[in-house]
Amino acid sequence: MRTIIAAVMLACIGTQLAAQGSASPDAAPSTAPIDPKPDRTRNLAAKLAGLVGFANTSCPDVRGDPDLLRTAVRRLGLDPDDLDRGELALIVRSYMETYGKNVPENCKRAIETFGPSSVLVPNLIVKR
Repeated sequence: MRTIIAAVMLACIGTQLAAQGSASPDAAPSTAPIDPKPDRTRNLAAKLAGLVGFANTSCPDVRGDPDLLRTAVRRLGLDPDDLDRGELALIVRSYMETYGKNVPENCKRAIETFGPSSVLVPNLIVKR
């Protein structure tokens, strides 16, 4: 999994460097704002989205609540649509693949951690 994330990060950096290199030397430096959200927050949102996606596609007895996921991501200060595009979408998919390596255990853990008794996000994962 770290290899996938590292590859994604390198690809993003390479794309940014290529874009900077194609600018004319006389051009003013970019004043694009730096992403204000720390990687930790974005990673947490990707983990939650990966868990919901995993539950919906791999767990026969549980499912994720997409509306509650969007609410949780907004509370983290992110746009839920960002989970479906770009680097963040790749990270979400990598979490889904990771959870899929041990389906029975991770389905059980999903309902225990994010089910009705959760203190983090109650009912993010519910019984079908």
